[in-house]
Amino acid sequence: MDIYVYKTYEEWFDDKPTETLEGEVNSVYNGVFVIDTTIDYKSYRQMLSLKNNFAIIYKLPYGFLSYAKEINVYLNITSWQNSEPEISFKGEVCEDQCGDSHVVFITEDGFKQCISLDGIYAVTYER
Repeated sequence: MDIYVYKTYEEWFDDKPTETLEGEVNSVYNGVFVIDTTIDYKSYRQMLSLKNNFAIIYKLPYGFLSYAKEINVYLNITSWQNSEPEISFKGEVCEDQCGDSHVVFITEDGFKQCISLDGIYAVTYER
């Protein structure tokens, strides 16, 4: 599957990935993203930090959301105070995969997104 890596918020917002990898995501834990890839017929495990990358996104090969809920991303305190998100999605937050420095959610079109909280002010979502 294609895995899209975005170094900055601006690249993510404009949907211009810094890097595209071909591989399989095996786990997301403690802010580390683990991807298995094959390069020149050799298998590699790549561990990408969300402190050095803003977002990592990939399309899930299965399933649909039974009920998509609102997810809002706020870049700064002013947009958060005024309830004016820079971007909104319909999807579902994966609370068990979120951490103190990142949030993980699946959008209604089947993309799983793991974004860093370091480059933004807040993410709010409907429960």
